[in-house]
Order: sequence, then C-alpha cells, then structure tokens
Amino acid sequence: MSTKTILFSCLALATVLGSSTWDKAPEKWNLKDVYRILQDSPWSPAESKLIEAEFAPGEVDPQTGVISDRTKPNPNAQSVPGIRLHRDRPQPVVPVLWWSSKTIRLAEQRLRQLHDPSHATQVLQVDELPDYVLVIEGSEHLRLFRDAKDDLRDTVFLELPNGSALDLASVRFVEGAERDEPRTEFHFPREIDGRATIDANWERVIFHCKATAKTVLPSHENSLALRAEFKPRAMRVRGAPDL
Repeated sequence: MSTKTILFSCLALATVLGSSTWDKAPEKWNLKDVYRILQDSPWSPAESKLIEAEFAPGEVDPQTGVISDRTKPNPNAQSVPGIRLHRDRPQPVVPVLWWSSKTIRLAEQRLRQLHDPSHATQVLQVDELPDYVLVIEGSEHLRLFRDAKDDLRDTVFLELPNGSALDLASVRFVEGAERDEPRTEFHFPREIDGRATIDANWERVIFHCKATAKTVLPSHENSLALRAEFKPRAMRVRGAPDL
C-alpha cells in the first residue's frame, strides 16, 4: 500500500470518527442516535434548560410574594396560586426543540420508523419552514399555553446576542396524531424588513417562556417559566447551517 493511500485512509477514518451523529444519513440513525438528537443536541440542548419556577397553589410569603416549601408554618401566609420554589428536589426537564431544523423533524420521523416496522420503507423527508419554530411537546403543556392568562406574545421571546429580543409572531397548537406528541409551536420571523433576524454564526440565542393557566387544576402543572440556550454556530449538518 502506497504512502498516499495510507494517508488517505487515515484521514477518512479520522473524519468518520470525528463526525457527529446528525452528520450520518437519517436512515442510518438508531434509537440511541435519535434520542440523542431529540434530548441532548444543539437543537435540544439538555444542559442549558433551566426551570426557573413552578406555579402551584400554596403559601405566599407576604414580603416577597413567592411561595416557599418552608417546613415551619407562617401565620401570615396566604393560600393562593403563586410561584413555588423547590429546594428539596431538582426541577423537571422540559425539552425545547428547535423544530424548524430539518434534523429534529427527521429524527421524529426516524423514531416512528424504528418503533413501527410498517414505516420502515417510508422516505425520510421534510420541507423548509418559512419561520423559525420552537416546540414544547406534551398535552399538559399544550393545555397550559392554550389557557394562558397573558398573551404569549408578551411572555415568550428570543434573546439575541446584542441584548435585543425577537418577538413571537404566532403560536400554533397541534393535537398530535398516531405516534405524534401534542405540541405547542412558537413561530418567529426569519426576516424583518428584508433583514435576517438570526445569524447562523451567532454564539447563542436564548429562548424565554413564561405562562400561567387561567384555570388552576389540582395536581397539574398550572404554570411554567423556563429558558433554553441554543448555539446557532453549532447547529450545522455536514458544515451547513440547519435552523
């Protein structure tokens, strides 16, 4: 084997070993690949999601207006809906998906294929979406957002690197069908006055979301406040931006 051939083989092997899961053809993704994309990838960054507070009926501190999990009774506390800060257990994870990326939607299709052999021959294909779309899945969250007290355009936005905010354009509620999870879609414009709203080379964009349901249901999540940090520069497939 010539030196050139050996060098080429080494470079090819290094490329394969150094490639990301999402750089593989979608039809070659296994369950581990799919769950990594949907739960811990640049399009669903698990480590950057932070539940800031959970709203539920309970005690309200009259000085701060915040409900605490205090063990000692507070004679001045009121039993009304408010923010409950949990100090004794970690906050639940609420995945936020950058849905307008083709990678996320292909992973959802591939997941259906892997769970149902009847979809094995289905061609994995998605279209470009006209908006940037971020999604929070789950029927409970859909109920909460649909029944939100405040206009979500006032409480949901993208924080941009220059400190400005990209306002929410619209919200869509999708009930889900077959194996699809119900989901809430948050739509943001790709352009304003002919100018791109997000630069694919930006280091980060932060999704902020707060909502409180008008109808408080016992033993249900009645409010949510979270942030999720995305890194557009890392949201690439085979070197090309995928937003």
